[in-house]
Amino acid sequence: MCDLLLVTHNFMAKLTLASAQINTTVGDIDSNAKKIINFIKKTEKKKVDILTFPELTITGYPPEDLVHYDHFVNSNIKKLKEIARSVKNTTVIIGFVNKIKNRLYNSAAIIQNKKIKYIYNKIHLPNYGVFDEKRYFYSGDEIPILEINNVKIGISICEDIWEKDSPVSIQAKQGAQIIININSSPFEHDKHKKRINLIKKISKENNVYVFYTNQVGGQDELVFDGGSLLTNNIGEIISSSKRFDENLMIVTFNTENDSIKSKNQKENFLIKKIKLNNYENPNKETLNVAPNYSQIDSIYRALVLGTKDYIRKNNFSRVLVAISGGIDSALVAAIAANAIGPKNVMGVSLPSKYSSENSYNDAKVLCENLGMELIKIPINNIHSSFEESLEKLFNKSEPGLAEENIQSRIRGNIMMALANKFNFLLLATGNKSEMATGYGTLYGDMAGAFSCIKDVSKTMVYEICHHINRSNLSEVIPKNIMIKPPTAELKPNQLDSDSLPPYEQLDLIIKLYIEKKFSPDKIAKEFKKKFGSFNKKLIMENINLIDRNEYKRRQSPPGVKISNLALGKDRRLPISSGWKNL
Repeated sequence: MCDLLLVTHNFMAKLTLASAQINTTVGDIDSNAKKIINFIKKTEKKKVDILTFPELTITGYPPEDLVHYDHFVNSNIKKLKEIARSVKNTTVIIGFVNKIKNRLYNSAAIIQNKKIKYIYNKIHLPNYGVFDEKRYFYSGDEIPILEINNVKIGISICEDIWEKDSPVSIQAKQGAQIIININSSPFEHDKHKKRINLIKKISKENNVYVFYTNQVGGQDELVFDGGSLLTNNIGEIISSSKRFDENLMIVTFNTENDSIKSKNQKENFLIKKIKLNNYENPNKETLNVAPNYSQIDSIYRALVLGTKDYIRKNNFSRVLVAISGGIDSALVAAIAANAIGPKNVMGVSLPSKYSSENSYNDAKVLCENLGMELIKIPINNIHSSFEESLEKLFNKSEPGLAEENIQSRIRGNIMMALANKFNFLLLATGNKSEMATGYGTLYGDMAGAFSCIKDVSKTMVYEICHHINRSNLSEVIPKNIMIKPPTAELKPNQLDSDSLPPYEQLDLIIKLYIEKKFSPDKIAKEFKKKFGSFNKKLIMENINLIDRNEYKRRQSPPGVKISNLALGKDRRLPISSGWKNL
């Protein structure tokens, strides 16, 4: 059972809250602290009463096994004390790793007048999907309420509001009028809508305002889209921060003395009515509800932000992309050009004897449209040399995948050599449909440091490319790339459809089997609903492809997570397994 703790400060009647939606870097405690202090200084000038930062702000989220190093945890606590000395009149709520008798907690420090007044330890620890918080942290056992000039404010951290026995309900029953919730909630294609619906529901059911602060930025496979917001006690969004960008949202309340009855009639608690004034913006611009991006636009923005931050946070400034003339490499090039500027992206065309002239021309037009450089390195001679070296060993068998993959591995070697020589970060170009079924070559086209579209299905690749062209009111992605049948061009007249079913069908199998974990029979039923019939053999063949290519995916580079279940740390299956889907 959690204890209820009241922490009281005396403030003036007007209450101004600020949400610092910032982009931190995991492990860079000094830089994170510098950014935090800068935001504190900005808000102090604006006479903000309460300033909130995201979850685990000082360490960055998720710090993962860094918290197993004592000196890392101690450094974050030392930095918290340093930050506290910069705080004057504003009450600052900031996330950090707390340590009590060798136990670690995901915590929020409440700082005012250069002192840490109270530390809240997160109660509900997520331990599913990409979250491993029970691996690192213990649960807290106190529920705090700040009382500021007769306004009661509940504090919680991220998962605390997602659970049924949320601290919010207890805080509301004790008269809390505003709930402050600090977060590091990663992007998924449909999660922003879920967050909004949850916060609206909490507001209405508990008759409270919810002040929700989220992190923004990319961290390895995760992207945090921000979307910090304020809802009133009837579930209306009053103010929100622009997603995918750092933002400081400032909102001012006036408190009134008249009370209204809580919806929790059984407890007979009274809640003071809070009236919202006009917003105060440090930049003197109108601050209101941020624009609502379409789902495909949100996904594209997440891919760009995730790629940009992976490059930046790993201390690279330029990237390489192998441009085949196909749609996948076209999308990766567009993402990279948007993320770090086209002058910092180099495209490389690596034609073999099976590559068509159209492929190079399409690659050239694409790079011209994006404003990036394209160099051409034919691999015919190298390929011939490989074939000659292996001829005596291979001549007793029919040519097949091994021969085809030689070309891909030559390309992988050249791309890695260029990356090493000139300090480029190499971006892989495989999509989720290919990663799922193993339709890629280890140490070939799978080579690279980061895979932008690893969690993007082939059908969605086309959707995003159409979106890019619509948004730019021009054919950034050339029409010919959009309409030609996908091909790896590793043998004469090769098409993806020679080895894989139509992508619309394949992507449904992948979504149902990987993301929803459906059985083959259940997938067959969904196939019948969508396509009017189903081919059980086709379904089983592709499920088996997914299962037996786990070893390949373990060796693939990380990529941006956009779905509910990505082929990375989100999905953990054994490589050696005797389980057979029947």
